[in-house]
Amino acid sequence: MKKAQVPVNPQSYIALLIFVIGLTLIVYILMLPPLERAELLEQNRTTNDGKKSDITVIMTKEPGTLSNIADTEITEDLPGFNLFSRTDTSEIVSFDSIYVKKSLFEEQQRNLSFRIDDFKNTGNYVLSFTVPKHKGTLTLLLNNQVLSSNDYQTDSPPPIRLPKDWLKEYNTMVFKVSGPSLEFWSSNEYQINNMKITADVTDVSGRENRVFFVVNEQEKANLKSFELTFVVDCKETEVSPIQIYLNKRRIYSSIPDCSMPVKVPPLDTSTLEEGRNELLFTIEKGYYELYNIETKLNLKEPVYPTYYFYLNDDTYSNIKSGKADINVTLLFTNEEEIKKGYVLVNSIKRDINGYSKDFNWKINEYVRKGNNAVEIQPKSDKLEILELNVLMAE
Repeated sequence: MKKAQVPVNPQSYIALLIFVIGLTLIVYILMLPPLERAELLEQNRTTNDGKKSDITVIMTKEPGTLSNIADTEITEDLPGFNLFSRTDTSEIVSFDSIYVKKSLFEEQQRNLSFRIDDFKNTGNYVLSFTVPKHKGTLTLLLNNQVLSSNDYQTDSPPPIRLPKDWLKEYNTMVFKVSGPSLEFWSSNEYQINNMKITADVTDVSGRENRVFFVVNEQEKANLKSFELTFVVDCKETEVSPIQIYLNKRRIYSSIPDCSMPVKVPPLDTSTLEEGRNELLFTIEKGYYELYNIETKLNLKEPVYPTYYFYLNDDTYSNIKSGKADINVTLLFTNEEEIKKGYVLVNSIKRDINGYSKDFNWKINEYVRKGNNAVEIQPKSDKLEILELNVLMAE
């Protein structure tokens, strides 16, 4: 005899399918960003009294694990860079061939003009040329001063140095030849080719470098002193003082020891500004490689992690008039460990004490127009915070 088969209940398959779909939705929702999760969970919804409750995320952060040991020193690593000054001999002016002549009844002379770019960083000027035709005395005038007067007997005369104090940004040169004297029926002439001026040109683009760092409001108010350290590699035969300026005030001027750490003496608080600060490094000559550049803020009292959010005029007015509520929320990693600490909003403090996985605080009366600060001070050994949010409901 065959045993009767037990019929499968279709409802069990439906229940399993519903369970799988529900589990998938839960996992999906948990992985969404805070704003999208709030919208999906209908945090933007109509309340029972018919009023619209819109949730706006003002700020969201992921603090991670916070320790109850606060810092009295805040250090920041800045990117390394090179400082250098390189001088190369370059051709700065070249001319077409020119011809000058003088006889009893005729004279041809040539006037040339030229410009020197970056005159300040150029020196050691030299004029060179060839004279395949040369008869008589050739005279050169530079800016109306006699530079040379020679009766050349060779096609390749030696170069002529141009005194820098005779030169300027815009210059003129005059070439002329003497007359034939006793042989009045003849003429003197010069064909001048391959004429150019070379000079030593110094590239100053790498002589300076700027780096920036930020000091926030809390750090500035609590600042005791500022320190700067760095390491420099250089060629000891090609060095000059490194000048360092902090917000246009010189804080260091010295020739450093190559490959050795450099520590700028601690500076008082007046040198730093709230917000962005500028460090300018400059040299006159040499080649330097700077690295391991570190700034250190020495604080009077320990500081804890602080996060900032901004309220514009309209948002602040809505909160103060009661049209909107603003809350600070924390999401912790578990419900097994006790959480102890403080949350401060603009220096107003509230306790964290319990096992709950979340924390919520309405802060309408503590916010201000413009910048606002949320500070977290752990009392337990550590606080593991998945999310910090500032949310506004209208």
